[in-house]
Amino acid sequence: MGLIMKYALLCAALLTSACVLPPPVVADYNGDSVKVVTIAFDSTEPTPEAAAEATRICKAGGKSRAEYASTRVNTNTAEATHLYLCL
Repeated sequence: MGLIMKYALLCAALLTSACVLPPPVVADYNGDSVKVVTIAFDSTEPTPEAAAEATRICKAGGKSRAEYASTRVNTNTAEATHLYLCL
């Protein structure tokens, strides 16, 4: 199945689910950094919700804030993994 077809099916599924995107998911945390996964449609920029989740995790680990570092996009799954440093 081609990437365009997967994208179309994903869009159709999201449109029928009342346009509610899933919340950001913490994929990895090691005390110094946290990776947050979001859906990547048009933009690979992290959402405010992703930044808030990273900050929440970093603060729970004793750090004062989360600073955005980079993003990796998986075009096969339309997911973006955002790396934040816990400072």
